[in-house]
Amino acid sequence: MIIDQHVESELHQLLIEDARIAEQGIRVVRTEDGVSLVGEVESAERRDLICQVVHETFPDLPVHCNIGLTRVNEPQDVEEL
Repeated sequence: MIIDQHVESELHQLLIEDARIAEQGIRVVRTEDGVSLVGEVESAERRDLICQVVHETFPDLPVHCNIGLTRVNEPQDVEEL
């Protein structure tokens, strides 16, 4: 599959408009052999869902899922008011 601006645009639209995903924080980066999805999400389940939906929608497109997980930790110090 040839990765051009049209395919890249369709991927962006899918990430933003698909009700299962609705993700604006993921970038699509063209690579030599396909595309790479780059960004961060809050859980591994969400990352896996995004990659699954993209693979289902574009089965012939080599997709590298380089989506990291946002680290959320409890505050170390107590805030005094």
